[in-house]
Amino acid sequence: MKRKALDSGRSAGTGEDGAVSIFLIIALSVVFMFVAVFIDYARIAAMKVQSERLTHAAVRSVMSAYDQQLQQEYGLYAFGETSGDLIMGKTLNESLKPGERGDAFKLLPLHLDSSGLELQRPLGTYEIFNRQISEEMKYKAPIDFTLELISKFKPLSQSMKETSNTVDVLKKLRKLYDQREKALDDMLEKQREAGKLALPFPKVIMQPPGSGIEDESLGGGIETAADAAAQYNDYLDKSLEDASRAEDEEKQYTGLINDYLDSVSSLRSVISGQADSLRRKQEKLLQEAEEHLEKARTLNEDMKKVIQEVETRSTNGGYDQVTSHPVPGSDNSSLGDAEMIQSIRKQAEKLIHSDTFMNGFQVEISRQTSSSSSIHHQLSALVSSMGGAGMESTVLSASQGIEDYISKYGAAGAGNILDRQQAALEQFRTSDHERKETEKKAQIKLKEAAKVMESIRSGDKNYSQALQQFKELQGYYEESLSFNAADSGSPSGKEWDSDPYDSGKSSMDSMDGIFGSMSSLLGGVRDELFQNEYAVHYFQHFDITRLSGLAGNGNSSASGSLGDQLQVKDQEVEYILYGFHNPTANIAAAYGEIFASRLAIRTMEGFVVNSKMGNPLLILASAILYGIEKAIEDMITLCEKGSIEFSKYVPVTITYRDHLRIFLLLHGSKEKKMSRMLALIEFNTGINPAERGTYASSQVVFAMNLWFLPGVTKSLGSVFQSGSDEVQGSKYIVTRKADFSY
Repeated sequence: MKRKALDSGRSAGTGEDGAVSIFLIIALSVVFMFVAVFIDYARIAAMKVQSERLTHAAVRSVMSAYDQQLQQEYGLYAFGETSGDLIMGKTLNESLKPGERGDAFKLLPLHLDSSGLELQRPLGTYEIFNRQISEEMKYKAPIDFTLELISKFKPLSQSMKETSNTVDVLKKLRKLYDQREKALDDMLEKQREAGKLALPFPKVIMQPPGSGIEDESLGGGIETAADAAAQYNDYLDKSLEDASRAEDEEKQYTGLINDYLDSVSSLRSVISGQADSLRRKQEKLLQEAEEHLEKARTLNEDMKKVIQEVETRSTNGGYDQVTSHPVPGSDNSSLGDAEMIQSIRKQAEKLIHSDTFMNGFQVEISRQTSSSSSIHHQLSALVSSMGGAGMESTVLSASQGIEDYISKYGAAGAGNILDRQQAALEQFRTSDHERKETEKKAQIKLKEAAKVMESIRSGDKNYSQALQQFKELQGYYEESLSFNAADSGSPSGKEWDSDPYDSGKSSMDSMDGIFGSMSSLLGGVRDELFQNEYAVHYFQHFDITRLSGLAGNGNSSASGSLGDQLQVKDQEVEYILYGFHNPTANIAAAYGEIFASRLAIRTMEGFVVNSKMGNPLLILASAILYGIEKAIEDMITLCEKGSIEFSKYVPVTITYRDHLRIFLLLHGSKEKKMSRMLALIEFNTGINPAERGTYASSQVVFAMNLWFLPGVTKSLGSVFQSGSDEVQGSKYIVTRKADFSY
């Protein structure tokens, strides 16, 4: 019994231990499964981080293979010629390559499943090219431009503003002035013509004129109305005598009487016809004189408006902003010169005719019209009285009226009212002759300058190689425009102005644009500045000293052959600026524009030098002549030395390159300038920017074997998986994307 009880106790203990063991096994299995799942979870989390790092590292490795030539020569970044997929695959494989130790424990045995790379955003697109330029130039461009150029222009800003305003108003006034004075001359000429129409009448009325008419006998001939009046009493006597004779008695004076009557009748017809013609022509001429006077009045009023409007020119703001903006290293504007030039403009009031003066012409036209009407009545009365009683008084009245009219309006002399009016006009125009002579000199000098530019443009035609280069460059340029869907437009060079005044005004318009652009830059740096400064920093400009012989005498043979000096590489900045696909056109355009800028600055000096000449139009002509002469001298100096003194009032040096930097602000759209730069890059390097990416987008698929329970991991996918990650069999798959941009 005791043994049986012992066995029973032992059996019960064994069952209890088994249950505990099973419980422990089950609990341990659950714990192990739980821990195993979180071990894989930890490995998956680490895998995600590692795959992200590897993907970004691989893309960086790809983009580190940028084109060295583009970077070194132009400061640009674009992917080189090596296969990006090859670099990425090699980088990933090297990163995932097992270590040399065979007993190493591999916690994250990643495997590369696949990888893909796409290069986007080619350098040849405007947006990308402009962004890289901005990054390259964002610090040095504003500083360099401000210190090297704006600081030179700032001291002259107010003087140039007043010069531009003065040239603008005086050029307009000169044209209106000449038109007005011509209208007044035409008015007086019409009045003179009306006056001269009366000159033939003394020959048929009374010649020479007198205060009385002595009687004459019939038969003396009748040339004038006075002759008819002189013979009238004898005609009456003889007519009465013949009338008193008996019917059968012979009439003694029939022939003389008939001759007299025929002569009077003929003379009456002549005077009547001439009087009618005189009336019609005088009315027409005096009406035309009225019209010319009205035109002169209108022009005079237009001149007043021009003077009033000049002070509100929109271009003044650019000059004022440059003046007020603090620029390191610059002085205040030359206010004395500005005030002097402004005072010249104020003298424009002298060119206006007063209302009293203009009304005086109207009064005289009215008087002449009244006098014309009076002599018409006198002639009509004369015609009516011819051959009748009272003819003597009508002849004397008509003769005196005609003589008075002729002395006032038809014949030269102290009594001629029109001559006195003309003298008053000439007194007002005392400076016109000197001005005209000055204009002729300026015209001759301007032709000399134009001859030099034409010599540059025409050259010696010995540049076939350069012409072929520009033809190739044009192809690249058009491809860039097409790639960016941009309009080709036309080159931005200006035509040469052959008139000194037009040339002076054009130069001032350019100066308005320069200060306006500078004002915009001071208000906020723009992309154009980055592009322009990039152009002059990374591209070659022409060596202006090669034109020293041409500038000196305008002879194309003086400088020898320029054919080998006109290749694309010698004038890249000029091409970017103007866009002519011609070996000489860009250089000629630059030469002409520099001349215009020098003309503007020297004309400002010319106003100061000639400020005491009195007449503002004479001062303008003299200032422009001075400007042209000094600008020609400047161009000779520039072509000899490569630089010139900015102004006699601002004695700093400005180079040929500095001028190009200024002009880049004025010409062409930024898109066309970018296409020209891209075309030059392709021409010089053989690299097509439109085919070189600057942005890489990659996708890499990694795989890792799960250690424990793939099924459980897969069932818990909402916990472990994200995005495109997934469990495939015993592998966990992750897809990673990474982008990189220069």
